[in-house]
Amino acid sequence: MGPKTQPRRRGVCPALLLTFLAAACSEGEDLQDLRAIPETLARDPAADAEARLERFSGAQDWEGLVELLAVDHALARELLGPHRLRYTASYRSAPLGIEADPKSGALPPVPVGDPIYEAFSVDEQLELTWAAAPGEAPRFHLDQRTGPERGRELTVLDERAWSRVDHYGWYAMPLDGQLWQVWLDDAQHAALDLVALAGPAAEIDGVEALEIDGRPVLRVSLRPSEAHSERVVEAPTPWRGDADIELRSGELTLDRATGLWLAASFEIRWTQVVPGGSGGPRRIQGEVRFSGSVEPLAEAPSVEAPAAASPLPERERPELLRARLLDGLAGP
Repeated sequence: MGPKTQPRRRGVCPALLLTFLAAACSEGEDLQDLRAIPETLARDPAADAEARLERFSGAQDWEGLVELLAVDHALARELLGPHRLRYTASYRSAPLGIEADPKSGALPPVPVGDPIYEAFSVDEQLELTWAAAPGEAPRFHLDQRTGPERGRELTVLDERAWSRVDHYGWYAMPLDGQLWQVWLDDAQHAALDLVALAGPAAEIDGVEALEIDGRPVLRVSLRPSEAHSERVVEAPTPWRGDADIELRSGELTLDRATGLWLAASFEIRWTQVVPGGSGGPRRIQGEVRFSGSVEPLAEAPSVEAPAAASPLPERERPELLRARLLDGLAGP
């Protein structure tokens, strides 16, 4: 989950469901069966995780914190087993000094040829329930929403998957490709995304060892600091390097047994200057608020397939379609 200058989620039409769990491959490449859980990156992941945490606990450095949060979900589920990850996040972005119409909410018009005024407001909720023990085939449910009728859901049970977008119906299909792992990594890296955004204007204020519900943890508090330009993690459309980032608050709770984040809360604001046409440069202010948690579960939760689902229509690969059409034009 990475906050952008203009955070927004677009609706997706039912036809795009055809691509949801298909392998992301270019023309001419063979689809590969990627149903297996990724191989563990270390022979003893628990020992490696403990070593990373001990290094950070001693140094209390920014790079060590980023390393802990950069763990992908494949390793996180190997260390945690069944768990539930939740977060809520709100994103706001609007031009400074420009008032919207109190009735319609519309921003004022601009002279012909000037960039229009834009404001964005997105409230996101995510819940991931992972039910498989380490070494088992994937069993999980992912629910990510930006409104009552906007969002995506994915249920995976062993080698079967069910997916739906927005308010449309469920589609059933064999589990194929690795897009589901990308989505789970996005959820796991939610805290990392906020630390990356705050990095140029934040520092570690303190690390406290304590227990929460009998589980040993480290509580990491962040504070505003002078600019650290070397920490800028640029967005796909660059803007962060020229923005003024302000950390309003930031705190993480790290599991002493695994080094994984168990809780995180952030409030971050930023201001940037953008071209404004005939009126000169404009100032844009954005804000993100985030609250998330990861709950290890003693028992595997129940994950069930949807009661009703349509089969996913078969996807026609462009090169096969081209070959069939050209075959019909071939001479004797």
